[in-house]
Order: sequence, then C-alpha cells, then structure tokens
Amino acid sequence: MQLRRSMAFSHVVYAAVFPAIAAGLALVAVVILLLRFVEAPQMLKVAVGPPDGADAELIGAFAKRLENDHASLRLTIRSVAGPAEAARALQSGDVDLAVVRSDGAVPTDGLMLAIMHNDVAVLAAPHGAGLTKPAELAGKRIGIFPAAPVNAALLDAVLAEYKVPVAGIQHVMLSAGDLPRAEADKTIDALFAVGPLHGGTVESAVAGLASGKRDMVLIALDAADGMAARGEAYQKVDLPNGFFPGAPPLPDDDFATLGVATRLEARQSMSEGTAGDVTKRLFDMRRLLEADAPIAAAIEKPDGDKGSLTTVHPGAAAYYSDNEKSFMDVYGDFIYIGAMVLSGIGSGAAAMVGLTRARARSAALDLIDRLIDLKQAAHKTMSLPRLAELDRQIEELSTSGLRFAREHDFDEAGLSALRLAIDEARRAIADQCNELHEKSPLIANAESMRTLSYPDADKTSPS
Repeated sequence: MQLRRSMAFSHVVYAAVFPAIAAGLALVAVVILLLRFVEAPQMLKVAVGPPDGADAELIGAFAKRLENDHASLRLTIRSVAGPAEAARALQSGDVDLAVVRSDGAVPTDGLMLAIMHNDVAVLAAPHGAGLTKPAELAGKRIGIFPAAPVNAALLDAVLAEYKVPVAGIQHVMLSAGDLPRAEADKTIDALFAVGPLHGGTVESAVAGLASGKRDMVLIALDAADGMAARGEAYQKVDLPNGFFPGAPPLPDDDFATLGVATRLEARQSMSEGTAGDVTKRLFDMRRLLEADAPIAAAIEKPDGDKGSLTTVHPGAAAYYSDNEKSFMDVYGDFIYIGAMVLSGIGSGAAAMVGLTRARARSAALDLIDRLIDLKQAAHKTMSLPRLAELDRQIEELSTSGLRFAREHDFDEAGLSALRLAIDEARRAIADQCNELHEKSPLIANAESMRTLSYPDADKTSPS
C-alpha cells in the first residue's frame, strides 16, 4: 500500500504540478508580449479654442505629427469657443488636456505641462489723439485685437486697476482686416492688442492701425508690476527698445506692459508617465511643428522663479529637471517582487522535484526489497500453488516497476538494479518449481513403501 501511495504521489506531481507551473509561466510571458506589442495607442482628449485660432492650429499640428509617427500617444481634439470653455471642460473631467490662459478661468483640477506662448498686451493710440495714460481712456472706444472675450476681459482688468469706469468704455472687436479701416474711419480711439511677444500678432496689429499720416503712441501700463505681484495670472513685461519698426522705431526706451501666459494643462489625476510623455513629445517636435504652426516657436517651459513650479504637473517637472523615471524606476518594484515570487516558485518547484525524486527513489528501493522478499520466500516454499501465487505477485511488481521507471526516467544503474531484482525473483521461482517437480516422484514412492511396510498403520486398533 505504501508503495502504491508513493508511486501515485510521484505520478500526480509529474503529470499535474509541473505542467501547471510551466503553463502559468508561459501564460505570464504571453501576456507581457501581448501588452508590449498589441497595446493600443493611448488616446487623450484636449480642449482648445477658438477653432480658427493659433492655439487650435498648433494643437492640430501636434496631433497630426503624433499620428504620422505612429506614436503610442494620440490626441483627440475637442474644439471650444475659447480658453475659458477649455478650462471648464478640463474642470468637469470631459477632457484630459486643455489650452487655457493664466488670466482666465484656470481649472482647479489642472496642472501645467508647458507654456504654449507668453503674450503681451499693448495699449496704443494714434499720435495727436491726446491719449498717453490709461486713466485718459474713460468713455473712449477701444479696439480689441484679436477679437476674443478673454482679451476684452483683460482690458477691463487693466482699466479697473487704474480706476477707469468700465461701464463707459466701448469695446470694438477687430479682425485683421478691420485694423486699417478702424483708424482711417475714426471708429476707435485706441487699440488694445494681445499676442505672443515674438509671434508677429502685436506688431502687425500696431502696423495695421498706423496710417501714413500719423504715428502711434504707446501707452505704458505701469500697474503691471503690481498686478503681477498679486498672483500668477499676470506678469510684467518690458518691451525692448525699437520693438516696433518704424520711423522712428518704438519704443524709444524700455517700455513696461502687461503679460499673460497661454498654457497647456492636464488633469491632476493624469499619471506622471503620461504627463511626462506629452511634455517630452511636445518639446521634441517643437521645431517640426513650426512649419505647420509658426506659434510653436514660442513654446517654453514654466518659469520657476515665481513659484509656478508648484502648479506644474510632477510628470512635466520631472522632464524639465531631467529626473524622468526610467522603466526600472517605474516597474522596478514590480520586477523585484515578481523575481522574488518566481524565485520562491522555483525554490518550491526544486524542493518538490527533490521530494518527488526522493519518493521515487524510496519507492524503487521498496520495490526491490519486495522482490528480494519474494525471492527468499520462493526458496522456502514447498507448495506449487504457493509458488504460483508468488510468481503472480512478482509479475505485478515487475510490471508496475518498469512503468514507474519509464515515467520517472530511471538512470541506467537504477534500471539495472530493478531488472536484476526481477530476474533473481523469477529465477528463484523457477528453481524451486524444478526442485519440487524432481522431488515429487521420490515423495510418492516413499509414501507407498511406508504403506506396504505398515499396512495397518492407518487403521484404528480395537478398544
């Protein structure tokens, strides 16, 4: 019974446990390969507006480059009316990324990835209009370019800083084609232009407004320093001498004005890896994007001097500080734990192999001992029926033993020992059978002689 249990245990281990371990490891390898080679690109939704603006053009070019490069990251564009609507879409969780402006509705759930462009606000008036200070704009008609609600709101914030009643100001929304006629037709008294410092928007606006007869007068925004000190919505910008070409170039000295930042922001819940990947790809493609969207030249990293790094996404901050997490940084712990688990499985498997081999060796030795016992019993048996029973047991043991040796891949020494034990047991049966066959006539004759010599030996004497 013990022999059968040992052989059954070994068979179960070889037939079930090891194949299960091998199948599990193979399954893990297949899953890893599938995740590596079959994983679909990660899709991110980005809100940007207005649809015909420079920011939408830039994000569209970025999305197209990612698609053409078959990148693992793709963008789906959601067009909105402007930065305020993009901020609301990010705040509500409808999108993953949004192009917002620092002086507008900044989402509390957003963290910055990059500065798309820093914009300057320039307030100008025709020469001879008598307007040289913001306080003198009360009741005037001010042209706003580009024609966007966020620019009108910025003008109101500037006028409020100078205590100019906003209710008396008339906003005149201007397109690029409206600029030359606006001054000639006297439809505006001053111009408020907002655009990238090096994007050409502000320069073209001032040049378009100026006529051949009158030059423009730049109105300094001295309050920009105080506005910038109260938060990150605004910043002070010093326009360099001669920034606007002309005769003479303007300004004739360093000129203080107000600046705002257009930013690409991501949800706070976005993983560091994804945020870092978006930021890295944006900067890597910046030069290529300029061909499709010239404003891409204005992309820059956030300025940490004002503490803005507290609002930068950790993934983007890691890219800027060159502390991006490598594959091992991200998955090292999992790999280490996995290696420990596999090591434990391997140790367990090795221990099971050792236990199985020990049991197999013990079962083989028990089998040989049984055959030796049967051999010794055969030498002492004087009954042919008993020898036949022993021969049947030897046959069963030899059959089981040879199958066991085949299943467990016995070495040559073990197999030779088993064969020798089987042969010796069978030889003992055969020798004893021959001896009994030779003795049978002698025993029969001796019995007959005893009967003839003592005919009454088996009779019962009378009482």
